[in-house]
This record gives sequence, structure tokens and C-alpha cells, in this order.
Amino acid sequence: MYSPICIPTLCRADKFKNLVESLKKCNEAKDSELFVALDYPPAQKYEEGCRQINDYLETLTGFKAVNVIRRSENLGAIENIKSLLATVCENYDRFIFTEDDNIFAPAFLEYVNSGLDYFEGDKNCESISGFSYPVQMPESGTTVIKMQRYFSDWGFGTWRDRYFEARDTLTNDFFKKVYKSPSLAKKLRKASKKNYTRAWAFMSAPNVRPYDYTNSCGQILLDRYSIMPKKTLVKNTGWDNSGVHCDETSPIAKLFMEQELDMREHFENFVFDDAESEKVNAIVDKSMIGSYDRIPYLKTRVKEILYRYK
Repeated sequence: MYSPICIPTLCRADKFKNLVESLKKCNEAKDSELFVALDYPPAQKYEEGCRQINDYLETLTGFKAVNVIRRSENLGAIENIKSLLATVCENYDRFIFTEDDNIFAPAFLEYVNSGLDYFEGDKNCESISGFSYPVQMPESGTTVIKMQRYFSDWGFGTWRDRYFEARDTLTNDFFKKVYKSPSLAKKLRKASKKNYTRAWAFMSAPNVRPYDYTNSCGQILLDRYSIMPKKTLVKNTGWDNSGVHCDETSPIAKLFMEQELDMREHFENFVFDDAESEKVNAIVDKSMIGSYDRIPYLKTRVKEILYRYK
């Protein structure tokens, strides 16, 4: 049985259609259930895009089943995602998740489903990520990397138990404990100054959700990792200012927009090397991916010290 595919969306009709059409090119699509959570438009400017997505879904074929959850009121991005995953996890022990602005290589579903089988017994594995960072990978016989310092939610698969653990562990209180603990704060800071700086906000954020930067911190602090291919099977198309936190003028945008997908029809075996993975983690952190603003970082250092002794 193949993992269900979960997609939250609202109004980006063209990007949503491109995503689904790329998934349909995967051989496993016809045996996979699709779950789409279509949020209710919060304002008139979102209504046309939402209507176009709804019309497209009405006649969509190419999957084992197409399940559409149409919201009767606007939940917002985070609650729409949480509710969607809660629904899917009632009946499945694993799932594939993607935001609505990705496109996929033909081997994406094969790779993720095979990875979920291969790494299921390793409770330190958080996810099977289809995305890979645009850095120079070592030339060797390996095919995947164990990525600890950063987590990508641009198309990945995970297991119900891992999702619930992340959801219930990575809370406001968890991050308060991190900044109260010199050893934990140092562990996070040493691995990624970028994540260390961002994590400060997680102590008070009203709606912390697992994945993205939250899980990046969790992987570091809980000694977990995600599997990533050495060449990406996912491309994010939201770097045209349509995606949240995706500014087309940022230096990193060019890297992501110029990424080329691995277009092979099939993914080979999962071959990895721990020493090589550690090296790639360091390369990613020292690249533009791990770049951080020094002033906010130093302010966070000061706030950490004051918070610990208040």
C-alpha cells in the first residue's frame, strides 16, 4: 500500500495544478490516495483562485482516490495543515506531505515510499525528504544523506508516530527549557546559529507547528535526522513572492529557482555514509542555507543569558 499524499491549499491555482500534474507523472500515483484540504477564502481576493482549484478537483483523475476536504470557514495555513494531518492519521500510519507550490521528479513517490519502508524501524529518522539543498555534494557511491541540522517540508514522507511525537514535543515549553539549559542552548547554537536565532520565537509563538525550522531544531536537540537524496526530487516554485517567506530578491532565491530536478524514472538503493553525511551537514550550514544575521544572533545570545537568570 502506498502512502496517502496530503496537500493543503487555498488559492494558488496554477501552482497547485502544476504540482498535481507532476505527481501524476509518478508511476505510483495511480495507486496513491490524494487528500486535499481546500481552505475557505478569508477575503474576496482569494475567491477566484479557490474556485479554480475546486473546479479542477471536481474532474481530477490519475490517482487511486481524490479526497477533498472543503473548509466552511477559514482556518489559516497552520490549522488547515494540522487538521488535514489529524484526519489522515486516523486511518494511516504514514503519509506524504507537500505544500502547494512544489513540482516533483518522476521518481519522487517511488523514493519516498521505499524510504518509509527502509527506515521505518529507525526511530531517529524523522522523515524521507524529496528535497535536497543546492550545495556541492561529494562524489561517491552514496545516494542519500542523513541531514540533521536542517529539515525541509518541501515534499516529504513521515510516519504517524514520528509526526505525533514532533507535534507534542516541539512546544512553547520545550523551547523554554532549551533556553533555560546552557547545554541544550549551546548544542543548538553550535549546530546552527540560524536555527538558534529563529528558535527564540518558538517560546511564545501562539501556534507552533512541527516541520520546517521547528523540526530543524528538534532534529538537532533530539539527535534525529532526515534522509535527503543527493540530487533533489523536488523544486519549490514559490520563489516568485507567491510563497510565504519566499522573497525573489533574496540571494538564496536564485539558488532554488535554478535547481534542476533529478529526472530519472527510478531511484536506486538507499546508500549512505555517516562520515559523509556529517561533512554535508557542515557544508550546508556554512553555505547560504545556513547564513544568519549577526545582530539578531547576538541579541538572542544576550536574551538567552538574561532569560536564564531572571
